Amino acid sequence: MNNQKPQTLPPVRFLASWTVAGFSLLTVAVYGSLYLAPVSLDAQNPFWVVLGRFHPLVLHFPIVLILLVTVLFLLALLKPAFVNPLLLRGLLGASMLFSFLAVLAGYLLSVSEAYSGPLVSNHFYGALLTGTFVSVTAFLYEGQVRSKKAPTPLFFGFLLLTNASLAYTSHVGGSLTHGESYLSEPLKALLPAKTPSKTPEEMLLYGDVLATILETRCANCHNQNKSKGDLLLTSHTALLQAGKSKKKAVIPGDAAGSELLQRVLLPEEDDERMPPDGKPGLTETEISLLHFWVESGASEELRLGQITNDSILAQLEQLMPDILRAQHKIIAEKEAFEAAQRELAELASETGIEIIPDDLANGKYFGMKMKFPPASFGSEELQQFSGYFPYFSRVSLASSDVSDDALFFIGKMSQLRRLVLQKTAITGEGLPYLSDIPALEELNLSFTPLEDGHLLHLLSFPNLKKVYLFGTPISEAVIEALRQHRPEMEIILEEGPFY
Repeated sequence: MNNQKPQTLPPVRFLASWTVAGFSLLTVAVYGSLYLAPVSLDAQNPFWVVLGRFHPLVLHFPIVLILLVTVLFLLALLKPAFVNPLLLRGLLGASMLFSFLAVLAGYLLSVSEAYSGPLVSNHFYGALLTGTFVSVTAFLYEGQVRSKKAPTPLFFGFLLLTNASLAYTSHVGGSLTHGESYLSEPLKALLPAKTPSKTPEEMLLYGDVLATILETRCANCHNQNKSKGDLLLTSHTALLQAGKSKKKAVIPGDAAGSELLQRVLLPEEDDERMPPDGKPGLTETEISLLHFWVESGASEELRLGQITNDSILAQLEQLMPDILRAQHKIIAEKEAFEAAQRELAELASETGIEIIPDDLANGKYFGMKMKFPPASFGSEELQQFSGYFPYFSRVSLASSDVSDDALFFIGKMSQLRRLVLQKTAITGEGLPYLSDIPALEELNLSFTPLEDGHLLHLLSFPNLKKVYLFGTPISEAVIEALRQHRPEMEIILEEGPFY
C-alpha cells in the first residue's frame, strides 16, 4: 500500500506562483478600466509629469523581455533544453511588471503633457492590448508549469499575438517621436530613382514643359477656384480663351498680341505685370520657350523631338532638370495633401468640426470651420491640429470657446489667409501672435469684447486688407486712427462672413 503524500510546491514557490497569477489578473483589470473608463487626473500636477516621463525609460524592458521569451521558445525547437521553466517564468513575470509600469507611465505622460490625436490614441490602445496579451501569456504559462504540462497551442497563440501587438505599438510610438515615415524613409533609397515616363524626344513642349512652368508660377492665382481677371491658365483650352480684359491669353502664331506674353514682360513695378506683388516672374529661358511655342502655333501636340531650333533645344536641355524636379514636387505635394486630408477627416470627426479643402487655394490648403450647433472647441482641441497648421489657409472659429491664448497657436498657421473669430471671447490681447502671418488678408472680429488699446496691434499686420468690427465696443477714435495710419486696410462695420 502506497502511503506517500502527493507532491506539493515548496511554500516560497507556491507563494510566487499565486503572486504571478494574481498580478496578471490585476493588470488585466487595470487595463480594462483604463480602456472603458480612463482615470481623470490633475493635468497640471508636476508629480504626474515626472512619473510620466519615465515612460521612454521603462518601455524598453518589456520589449526586450518579450522578444527574449519568444527567441527561447524558437530555439527550443532545435534544442528542448532552452525551455527552462524557472527562467521563462522569471522573464514573463518581469515583462508583465515592466509592461504595467510602461503603460501607467505612458498614460500619465499623455494626460500631464496634453498629448492628443489619432497616433496617440492608437499607441495607447495598442499598449493596453499588448499589456493584456503579456499578462494572459504569463498566466497561461504559470498554470501549465503548476500542472506540469507542456505549453499548449493557446499559450503559443497568445505569445504570437503579444509579439504582433508589440510590433504595432512600437511602430506607432516611433511615429509619434520621429514622424510617420521614420521607418520607411530610409527604404526609399532602395527604390528605383524616379525617371521620366517619356524620353526627351517624346515629351510635349506644352504638356510636359510649359504646363509645369505655368503650374508652379501662375496657377495659384489663375485656377478653377481662383481665376484672377477671369483668366484660367490650367489647361491648353483655357489659355486660348479671353479673360476679363477681353484679350486672349495666347493667340497662336502671334506672341506679341498674346496677353500672357505681354504681361510677363512688363516691368516688375507695373501693376499689370504677371505675377504681381513682387512674386518671382518667369526667367528669360522660360519666357523664350513660351514665346517660341506661341509663335510656332501654340500646338498641344508639339513634341521636343520635332523641334529643330538649336537655341531652343539648348535651352530645353538646360531647363530640363528643373522641370523634372518641379514635376516630382507637384506629385509629392498632391500625395501629401491627400494623406493629410484623410488624417484631418479622422481628427475632425473626433473634435466635432469640419475640415474641407479651401476652394480658393488651388487644392493645396484646407479650411477649418465650426459645425452648427457648435461643439465645445477651445485651445486644447486646436492643439490637436498642430501637426497640420501649415496646411490651413482659411479658419473660422465663430461661436467657439477660443480666447486670446489660442491666437498663439493660430499664429503658427503660416499660410492662413482668412480668419473668422466672430462671437468669441477675444479681447485683442493675443493679436500680436498673428502679426507674423504673411498671407493674412482678412480678419473678422465682430461681436467680440475687443479693447481699444489691443486693437492697435493691427497696425503691425503686414498684409491685412479687411477687418470686420461690427458689434464690438471699439471707439470711433480708435477706428479713425486705424484708418488714418493704414488707409489701405478696410475697416468694415458689418457682421461679415462666418467662413
